[in-house]
Amino acid sequence: MKTKIMKMSLAALLLASVAVLPVEATLVNANKADATLTAPVAKVKHATFVVKGNCELCKARIEKAATGIKGVKMAMWEQKTQMLHLQYDPSLTAPEKVMQAIANAGHDAGKVKATATAYKSLPSCCQYKR
Repeated sequence: MKTKIMKMSLAALLLASVAVLPVEATLVNANKADATLTAPVAKVKHATFVVKGNCELCKARIEKAATGIKGVKMAMWEQKTQMLHLQYDPSLTAPEKVMQAIANAGHDAGKVKATATAYKSLPSCCQYKR
């Protein structure tokens, strides 16, 4: 099951990376003159930071909190390394906003610590060492 989830997560990361590549098209008009058009490329940045958690429930909660922020294109949390890989549009959000959303869900994220109330609201299997 872990392998399947990891493969799906890696596939999602690859698809998200491909989605931001520049697109070029060549148009031929009646005069047979070629013109190349480049579509505007979304400016997507990548960030990684530590997010504390224990299990697959944590993974789902962390990724849901991150992707709930406008401008987040992809969020993938790795349980083994405790790292969140984030792709986001910097004109719409910043990693600090994502960290705050994850902390509000009960998980310490980067520089932002979850409140005691948010942490205690996590299921017992999700309560990590603080």
